[in-house]
Formats: sequence, C-alpha cells, structure tokens
Amino acid sequence: MTEEFTERTAGIWLPFIFYAVGGVYLLAFWGLLDRTAYHLTVLGGLSIIVAVALYLMSRWAFWIGLISFPLYFVEFFYALFSSVNLIGWNPNIPTAAFHLSMVVYMIFLVFSLILLLDKRSALKSDRILDRLGRPVEAHEDAEKPHE
Repeated sequence: MTEEFTERTAGIWLPFIFYAVGGVYLLAFWGLLDRTAYHLTVLGGLSIIVAVALYLMSRWAFWIGLISFPLYFVEFFYALFSSVNLIGWNPNIPTAAFHLSMVVYMIFLVFSLILLLDKRSALKSDRILDRLGRPVEAHEDAEKPHE
C-alpha cells in the first residue's frame, strides 16, 4: 500500500468510526427487531458507504454525508419522539437503553457532520471518478509495432 495514513486525522477517523458503527447499528436493529423497516436497511447501507468513502479519503464521503444528514436526523428524531410519546422516557431498562442510543446517535451524527465540514478540504481523492474518466489503457505489447 502506498497510501499516506498521516492524512487521516481524528477529524476523519471519528466520522469514519461513527458511520461504520452507525451502519452496523441500523442493520442490526433491522435484522433483529423490525424486518419490515426497510428504510433502516437503506440508511444502514448508506452509512457503510460513507464509512468506506471516508476510509478512501474520497470527496463522495463529504457529499453523501452532507445530503444524508437530514435523513438520519429526521429518522432518529422521529423514532425517539414517537417512542417517548408512546411509552415515556424510561419505563424499563431496555426502553431507556433504546432512548439513550437514539440520543447518543444524534449527538455523534451532529458531531460527525461538523467534523466533515471542517475536514472537507482533506478529502481530495475521487478514485472512482478518476477511473471512469480515464480511458482504458492498452496493453504495452499492442502499442509497439511488430517487427
């Protein structure tokens, strides 16, 4: 690997970890508790995509994170608000843990967005776009005339 890992500061690593863990959290919540909530699958997959893009230092991470922030925030705020209105803040330990996880997720979501906004200039790579824009390279033997 020829990548420079010194470019990845805490401002990149923390959102990377948040989006990776958040994606696993959403997919686990969907798989274990509510198989009819397909939007959690989409949001979990999107979160994993942002984490991979952050690992690759791609500008896509910034744009997907910026565009998806309102979706994540509304989803978690609505889930928390609905749950609190239906059953109260903490009638039992599992419900209190669920509510706490929603609050912690929203705090880290906002914090990750602030870090992405701050470190957007560090995200320079667009490997996918670079590969799509580059013409297919011919084999060296095909370029040399046969003697």
